[in-house]
Amino acid sequence: MKRMIAILILILLLSPVGSSFLIKKRVAERNGIKPNGYFLIYTRYNGIEKYTPLLQSFFGIDIDNNASTGENGKDIRISLIFLPLIQSIEIGPVLTLAFAMKVIRMGEEIKNGEIEISFSGAISSHKFKIGCYSPENEEMPKEIREVFWIIPYVFYQKDPEFYINIEPLFDGENKNLTAIVEFDEKKLFIDYFPAVESMIKISPNLSLNMINFSIERNAELKQKIRMRYLDEIAVNLTIEDIPEKMSFSVSFSRDEKRFDYMANDTFNSTLIIEFQDFDFIMRMEYLPTRLTSIFNESGYFYIYIDEKKTTFILANAIENPSSYFLITNLTGESTIQWKISSEGYIKVDGFKGLKTEIKMEAENIYLKTFSIHQAQHFEIAWNLSVPGYIFIDTDNETLSQYSLNFSIAKIFGILIEIKSLVAEDFRITWQKEVPIFHKEGYFRILEELIFKVMINGTWYDVFG
Repeated sequence: MKRMIAILILILLLSPVGSSFLIKKRVAERNGIKPNGYFLIYTRYNGIEKYTPLLQSFFGIDIDNNASTGENGKDIRISLIFLPLIQSIEIGPVLTLAFAMKVIRMGEEIKNGEIEISFSGAISSHKFKIGCYSPENEEMPKEIREVFWIIPYVFYQKDPEFYINIEPLFDGENKNLTAIVEFDEKKLFIDYFPAVESMIKISPNLSLNMINFSIERNAELKQKIRMRYLDEIAVNLTIEDIPEKMSFSVSFSRDEKRFDYMANDTFNSTLIIEFQDFDFIMRMEYLPTRLTSIFNESGYFYIYIDEKKTTFILANAIENPSSYFLITNLTGESTIQWKISSEGYIKVDGFKGLKTEIKMEAENIYLKTFSIHQAQHFEIAWNLSVPGYIFIDTDNETLSQYSLNFSIAKIFGILIEIKSLVAEDFRITWQKEVPIFHKEGYFRILEELIFKVMINGTWYDVFG
């Protein structure tokens, strides 16, 4: 595939602009009128939209309706090669659709505007669109070469594969750019921050709710890529600090709320994932080779990670989330169960060394807790009322650090800050609004302690 991409790029470089191209039908409509069913170049510059016949685009397009910009009023020039190929692979012969497009900016006047350029058409019963988008105040490359491969598997029960190769050439430093690919109802947008020479392969497997990704890029520049794939599966992925090469798969089950990540290696990169119909965003820092999570908002969270350097975050927003779960320093599996109300609990089971942080903020409830577990089991339960109780158990093992800040309508609450805690069936009870605390079970702290309970708006020190 890389060899074929190189051949297409070489042809683009050697072919003069305006090379012959097979066009089944000439488009007679004038610019600005949207025809149907033909091969066309679509441009949008600062709100000015045009549909240009393919042959005409070889000689230049005036995308800003200004005859004084560009060269002789032409702002961009396009070379395009389309090659339908038959390849023989393991499952048999397959049709491959290859598009190579070169866009040359012919002046300086338009380069910082909002620009979209795409090639669209139909082959048999399949519609397609490929192109690029340069945001406002970002420099459109002086030249950009894009090669798109689509393997539709039209005769097989297999989902299409996409290959996207870009090579931008900027006047100065590299800027942001978006690649656009549409095939029938499938849509793919790839945002490059900034755009550098790279190739991305995307292979969805809708029967397994899985998408496979492979990235190869020029590693000279630090780069972030965001991919938005829309089909029966809708997923947004943002990858930061991308290595030269990486391959991974993600899958999501709507019914189970189950997420799986698989890779052939660990990567010192960050991956942010958003799935349609799932209210929480997933963020992984330092990517493992395997991660599985099952999340039920009613009170259950299962997580498996095979790399203790990985930090996994479930949050209801990317910036300043009001609710999130953070898991790190885990090699193996862990479960968190909870019920957050006036009578509730938090239970954590997992491998020693696990670090957790949880925040929940909704209506009159605020909860934030942090813990470092040398214990495989930890439980805190409570009934914040009069009478009421608090129960803590670590199976006589150590929590090397624990904090809890929990309040309900600023009437009832728990505040705990402990450096080291060991407990077994430890229970605190009270019977009246001005409490006398009764304690039973085993409870030991090795360092400083803050342990308070709020009853009807007043804080009381449990060990005071």
